[in-house]
Amino acid sequence: MAKTSLLAMLGLSILVASAGAGRAEGLVADSVKPLLEGTALSGGLLPKPVETKKTEQAADKNLVPFEQSTDAYMLAGEDDVATFTFALDGPQVSAGGTLNLAYVNAVSVLPDTAKMDVEVNGRDIGSFAIASPNGTLTEKIAVASEFLKAGRNVVRLRARQHHRVDCSLDATYELWTKLDPASSGFATSAASGFTDFDSLLAVRRNAAQRTDVRIVVPGALSAEALNELAPVLQSLILFLNRDDVSVSVADKPGTGPGIDLVMAMDRGGAATLSKLGLSSAPRGLSVQGGATADRATVVLRAANLNDVNAAVLAAVKGPLADGLKSGIFEKGRGVLTVDAGERRTLKEAGYETRVFSGRLSRTDFAVEMPADFYAAEYATLDLRLHAATSPGLDQTAQLLVRVNDKVVKSYPFRNREGEQFDGKRIELPLRAFRPGVNHVELLAELPVAADAACRPEERDDGKPRFILLDTTAIEVPALARVGRLPDLAALAGKAYPYGGGKPFDLVIDRADSQSVGAGLTLLSRLALSARAPLTAKIAIGTPTQGTGRDALVVSSQNEFAELGATDKASFPSETDISASVAALLEPDPVVTASVSDTATGNETADLLQAFHNSTAAGEGDLSFGSRAQLWLSAATKNFGRWLSYQGDDTARVTPHGAGSLVTLSQMRSPDGLSTWTVIKASAPRDIEAGVNRLVEPAIWRDLDGGTATIEIASLSLVSLPAADRYIADLQDRSPGNLRRVAAAWFSDNFQIYVLLVLACLGIFAVWLGITVPRKGVRYDR
Repeated sequence: MAKTSLLAMLGLSILVASAGAGRAEGLVADSVKPLLEGTALSGGLLPKPVETKKTEQAADKNLVPFEQSTDAYMLAGEDDVATFTFALDGPQVSAGGTLNLAYVNAVSVLPDTAKMDVEVNGRDIGSFAIASPNGTLTEKIAVASEFLKAGRNVVRLRARQHHRVDCSLDATYELWTKLDPASSGFATSAASGFTDFDSLLAVRRNAAQRTDVRIVVPGALSAEALNELAPVLQSLILFLNRDDVSVSVADKPGTGPGIDLVMAMDRGGAATLSKLGLSSAPRGLSVQGGATADRATVVLRAANLNDVNAAVLAAVKGPLADGLKSGIFEKGRGVLTVDAGERRTLKEAGYETRVFSGRLSRTDFAVEMPADFYAAEYATLDLRLHAATSPGLDQTAQLLVRVNDKVVKSYPFRNREGEQFDGKRIELPLRAFRPGVNHVELLAELPVAADAACRPEERDDGKPRFILLDTTAIEVPALARVGRLPDLAALAGKAYPYGGGKPFDLVIDRADSQSVGAGLTLLSRLALSARAPLTAKIAIGTPTQGTGRDALVVSSQNEFAELGATDKASFPSETDISASVAALLEPDPVVTASVSDTATGNETADLLQAFHNSTAAGEGDLSFGSRAQLWLSAATKNFGRWLSYQGDDTARVTPHGAGSLVTLSQMRSPDGLSTWTVIKASAPRDIEAGVNRLVEPAIWRDLDGGTATIEIASLSLVSLPAADRYIADLQDRSPGNLRRVAAAWFSDNFQIYVLLVLACLGIFAVWLGITVPRKGVRYDR
């Protein structure tokens, strides 16, 4: 798609919206940990993150930070590549500067051979030895102006590192080098204040390593004010293209690094601007300096929602255009967006061909599948391998393909004399993928006989073992297209079902600053996933039934944690409390049809359930038929989990919301006409903390199933599969798509095939029983 058409689409989306309104932890994944159990590698030698600084950074005050979030700063294994970006203006480019890389590495890394290669905008600027296992060390590499450009600059790091004493494949998972995001970036001598939109790209993160965006709204928070700020906020988030944004709401600016978005509508904004010393701000959108040098202020002056639309559209077509092109719409940053029948190469994801001489080659990229993609066993996604292996590899050499941290395919390298692959087809099951973003990893295990001797001093890095070409491609078959919900993976990956310009309601049950901030943080993260502003109409209270509009509901269950800290007008009335979202969405505990849905009925149901639980027969008391039925049910569930690459979820099955900080659920609305995605917590302070944890990149990318919770004790994510799914959308009703949907459904409901086989056998038995007595038995003499 042309860049101009992308900007036009973005502008149109904004107008429609306004009118309506830890990488390292992933590397040591579940499939790897069993290999390390029982060995010396299972203990404290695994990667540990650099301790986050609790105080303000004491680094160079003119340090321009990298734009990537914290989980992108780990380089692991024997040969790994990481890409970072930073933004400069014209004077900073002319002045040049130094690239500061503050890092710490694993103690197991051999310092004699470990090396970090550095490129800026595709040009080599040098390298340095990786030798800092005992603490953070900052390497400063001078970068001349001719290597730089105005706008976003790209830094490419390649870490090559070997183990000190262990030459096994498992030992490669101990090798890591981690950059410190607080102290890494581009140091320039040319100070640059916040004077235009491009300068916002250089804003620093706060002490928690989050990009702080504060909405400054005078007076009580109303639905009208929230709908006016929503298109401005989403456009700003898309322009920044950062996935670690935390949105807060207050009536005064924030402190420390970050951005204040000041909403100054004509009905009362003049006093706010005067109080903040911003009376000279022009109408429309503008950028001003903040109270401190590390804080920026974006000011919106408008009369009404129509003025907001015009100001945002003018900014998108003007000062925001270049930043959007080089940021959210830039291709080749490790993501392949695919559709049915398409072919994409690794080169399009930014991969560059490189020769590998170690034991375990790892290449990772992301595949973004359509939001209404039905994952099942009706076709395969093909990997076309262009690569070569060297002679002398061990018999166990193989290529493993991991999708979303699970090994889904292995291909052995059988030829001991070396072999070349020119488009070798490797079939990947579609069931291993999911709507939205999927993380794919190609692991080439390349042991040789010399590894058993393990003499690091005899290592010959000049003799390669493997090469993977950038012409390696994936080919997507015709896909079954049907929107099935609940599906939190599609929500996180493509903002489904709220993307694509579809109007929906963002309902916040109370207008306190913490609940509203949580709702706007979630809306911003979904806009990033959709790569476009969402058509959200914000309302305060409870969702409305009967409209057929989908809803995103933020509920703090009306426990007034901010009592005394907010204006009384911010609190809902007693009517709102009695009709709270939490009460509406609690699962029905009634298990007996004769018990009515009243308070007394619920108590009776609880007593009945307790009675049934206490008198339930033990396994030894069950009949043979009952035991067979239970065994068949368990076997069916296990086989279904195996088909879906889910593994054992016994430890993850916990009561809904029990012990959770926040719970995210997706379900049909009570009237059955729409979909509600509900995020709820016991209090506003919990909803704020829970959402901020939920939208962290390492957590957000792992959302799956129908319900997800953040545990209170560990702040870890627990996802539960959807018990039942329903069809929310079926736009393609062609015979071909209906056939694929049917095939996908039958692959999910494989029990039908068993029943058909048994039915056929039964029919044959009956026919045989009838035919043989009639015809008799004939003997040949």
